[in-house]
This record gives sequence, C-alpha cells and structure tokens, in this order.
Amino acid sequence: MFDVGMGEFLVIALVAVLVFGPDRLPRVLAQGMGWVRALRDQAANARREIMDAADLDPTITDDIRRSMSDIADLHPRRLASSILTDVPDDRPAPRPGQPGSTGAAPSFDPDAT
Repeated sequence: MFDVGMGEFLVIALVAVLVFGPDRLPRVLAQGMGWVRALRDQAANARREIMDAADLDPTITDDIRRSMSDIADLHPRRLASSILTDVPDDRPAPRPGQPGSTGAAPSFDPDAT
C-alpha cells in the first residue's frame, strides 16, 4: 500500500526511537495501532450503516464491484496494451530468448552500447 522498503523502514524506526525514546516507543506504537483499529472499525460500521440505510444486499455490492472492475478493463490504455501485446494466431509464438518472448531474458551485449 505505501511501498516502504527496508531502508525507509529503518530510517522511520530510527527517527521514532530518537523522538519518543526507547522507553516510550512501545506505548506509542500500541496507541497508534489502537487508533488504526478504531478507524478501521468506524469505516466498517459506516459502510454497514450506509448499506442498511440504502437497503442493499451485500451480494449486490460484490456484483457492482465486479462490474466496476470490468469497466476498468475498458480503459483505453488497458485496451491498447492488450491489443498490442497479443501475438496474432497466424504467427508462431517467439521462442525463449528471442525478443517478444515471455521466457528467458534476451541476450545482452555490453559492447553494443
């Protein structure tokens, strides 16, 4: 979700230890996790209340979600990439190691650049 690597995580941990100190850090982390848990519960309750108020069936919302993903597949970029990456049926598929194949990586010539 946030795409935090190991280096970034270590920097965040170091800053947290410097700001809060090693004695208060466990309490601060527990309190932060409690806030995240409470926020998640409030979001779930709000969703449930909206569905109850609108008298929606949860299976219908799953169908809507699937329909939205189907509509997202119609985005011009996705359509273009699916059209341009497919191999026509009249041509044989490339062998591994050849350009356009999904197998091994193409050979690399460091002297060519």
